[in-house]
Amino acid sequence: MTTLNAMTILVAVLFAGLGLAVGFARTLRFFTKGIFGFILSIFVCVTFGGMIAGIPGVAALIDKINNALTDAWSFLGKIHLETVIYYVLLFFAVQIVRILIVKFLGGIFSANNTAVRTVNRILGMILMVAAVFLLLLLFFGVLKIFESTQFVQDFLAKIDGSFLGTLYDINPVRFVTEGAADEAAMLLFLM
Repeated sequence: MTTLNAMTILVAVLFAGLGLAVGFARTLRFFTKGIFGFILSIFVCVTFGGMIAGIPGVAALIDKINNALTDAWSFLGKIHLETVIYYVLLFFAVQIVRILIVKFLGGIFSANNTAVRTVNRILGMILMVAAVFLLLLLFFGVLKIFESTQFVQDFLAKIDGSFLGTLYDINPVRFVTEGAADEAAMLLFLM
């Protein structure tokens, strides 16, 4: 076992211990408040926004807004302002639903009962490790965009052959295609 693999296991055990100590309710609140909550809401909107817009009632409402905006000023129909309005409203709806779900689950798992406290601690341990793992996958997804840069190449050489290197290679998170990644790296270099 390499030193990097041992350190990865140690960090995972430390995060599991932290999740065990703080519990599910507090871990859930931490990962759904502030910037994490904002990013989570954007992720949900981007992931499910198109599917929700395909629902017949929602699609009809979007078309009605588009027609009204086009009738008011044809330029508004060409820039698809109705799509912007739809995603802004969807974002606020997701924010409200996220807050309600977190308050509900936080309230349930904050009950002063031995069985609930035990489940709270175990689920906290699992959630903490899973959340950090997902953040690591997102970080690796961002690195994939700039894979052709020297900094990322050096980083990949250091983690090659370790668990993290394997995780980077099989990471399912893809923000851009291969050709677009080279273009993004070139744009970053030109700035």
